[in-house]
Amino acid sequence: MKPDERFKDNSTGLISDELTKKFWLPKDSRGDLGKWANWEEARGYMTTMCHVYAGGFSDWRLPTKEEALSLFVPEFTCLDHEGEVLHIAPVFVAKGGQYLWTSEVNEEGQALRVDLRQGKAEFVDKQTRDFHVGRGIRDIT
Repeated sequence: MKPDERFKDNSTGLISDELTKKFWLPKDSRGDLGKWANWEEARGYMTTMCHVYAGGFSDWRLPTKEEALSLFVPEFTCLDHEGEVLHIAPVFVAKGGQYLWTSEVNEEGQALRVDLRQGKAEFVDKQTRDFHVGRGIRDIT
């Protein structure tokens, strides 16, 4: 599958990933709320998206490491909040955050983030907020 055929904007307002068979929210938490989010706030954003039935669904969650890394495609360019390039499909709403929180936590209680500029994952303190966002994902059923 060609990269430009992978992510589709749907009539429901969601982005479908034709490769992984997942739905993504088009905006991250900063695009929706206008502020950065620590890990707990990103989880809270997922709860909010479930309560408002974003796209008609109530099962939004933070992505796993693999799911978050799957958004990073070197051929794609979408500008982030600083005008820097995120390597995600341009079908997503621009001016998002550089770091995407995942659902994963290590033994030290740190949460995993994915850098959408560089495609790297690392564990950081859950209270870290600057340039961090949550973005909802769900299975296509």
